[in-house]
Amino acid sequence: MDFDPELVRRAQMLLTLDHSLSQVKEILLREGYSDGQVEELIDATEEVLNYFVPPVYNDEKIAIDIRHSNRGIDIDETPDILVDRISGKIELLTPHLQETWRVANEIRKSIKYQYR
Repeated sequence: MDFDPELVRRAQMLLTLDHSLSQVKEILLREGYSDGQVEELIDATEEVLNYFVPPVYNDEKIAIDIRHSNRGIDIDETPDILVDRISGKIELLTPHLQETWRVANEIRKSIKYQYR
């Protein structure tokens, strides 16, 4: 569905003003925007926001944060690698960075050596 550009701009402005998605939805409906378009826009926005939520990890995983030379100070501080304590499985959270692969390979070698 093509969204009304004014609807999108208004929703962006409301989100910028720290309104929750449910508040934005109520305001847009009150302002007379189409129910279908508002519903679809809110659903799509929620889906995108859920996509950007960092992965959840618990005490069974070891989080490894690599200091990258090209990262700025303001970069979000999420771990680069998760290692499962039980299985030894390695999950790359920043696979697009070369340093992550290098560290992961060293971890794999270390884990393999411990299980010999």
